[in-house]
Amino acid sequence: MMKNKNFSILLIGAIGLMLLSGCQVGQTPEAVSLATIAEQPVTQIALSGPVAFSQAEVSGMAWCGDQLILLPQFPDQFQVDGVGRVFSIDKATLSAYLDGVSAAPINPEQIVFDTAGLPKALSGFEGFEAIAFDQDVVYVTVETRQSGGMLGYILRGAVSEDCSKIVLDPESRQEIPPQADLSNLTDETIVIFGEKVYTFYEANGIHVNPEPLAHVFDLDLTPLGTVEFPSIEYRVTDAAAAAEDGSFWAFNYFYPGDTKLKSGDDQIALSYGIGQTHQTAEQVERIVEMQVTASGIVLLDVAPIYLQLDSEESFNWEGLVRMGEGFLMVTDEYPTTILGYVSGVKE
Repeated sequence: MMKNKNFSILLIGAIGLMLLSGCQVGQTPEAVSLATIAEQPVTQIALSGPVAFSQAEVSGMAWCGDQLILLPQFPDQFQVDGVGRVFSIDKATLSAYLDGVSAAPINPEQIVFDTAGLPKALSGFEGFEAIAFDQDVVYVTVETRQSGGMLGYILRGAVSEDCSKIVLDPESRQEIPPQADLSNLTDETIVIFGEKVYTFYEANGIHVNPEPLAHVFDLDLTPLGTVEFPSIEYRVTDAAAAAEDGSFWAFNYFYPGDTKLKSGDDQIALSYGIGQTHQTAEQVERIVEMQVTASGIVLLDVAPIYLQLDSEESFNWEGLVRMGEGFLMVTDEYPTTILGYVSGVKE
């Protein structure tokens, strides 16, 4: 009898461990008891013009001075006189909308984005994925699909003084090999700090990328090797600019149909809990804080900012910047182009 009793105890314990290890936020919240933490509502900013349609496929966003630049995945689809275009919104216009001074939809200006023929020159070109500015220099990443799998690139370009014109330098490009054999995933985030440029791979979960790394370049894009990057489930889709201490916020997103990510334990949720609306949802939409250190990129011991989910539809947030006491975020084509603002952090 004692043997059977011990066996039963061991069996129950094993089942409990399996439930814990299989828990994913929003999918099986009953498997473990997670704390409930505050969520932040998203204020949508109405857009008009070409950028408002899902076909714009906005894939990145960054500040160029006081101009918010929205990067479509294929800038050449908006070309004028044979030259591509990206979208620009003045910070004052955004502030007026968020302060309630103006309720009119914002129609972003289209500015020159000279791709220098890269979409045709790069085999398997699948679009631009990230953008960042350092004074009069711009950095972008590009995604391509080769016969042997995915391959990313980073390149730089020149920016006019008033941020009305961007011209890429095709000779500056450097290859960025992917860290996993996953379709449609390359380095899709850029952070500039300490006169170095860092790029982050999109998938860094334990089951698909057990030893994640960040690629490092100097400001001229000379490769400087790699540094460690935190193991974090789901996708890292973009990051806001780094602060003076190297800290920055990054968007961490999960789309329920993204089964190729083979998500493991969500250590962030296990450590801090999840938001109320996330407890019954499959998607994950949150912002987490990281930092550039001498030993690499680290995940800071700071509670994530969960977005308040207002529907069963997942918003594929692909762009993130700081603004005032919060963030501006932008989606790609799913469900359409949505520019949103969420509070949660002070400058």
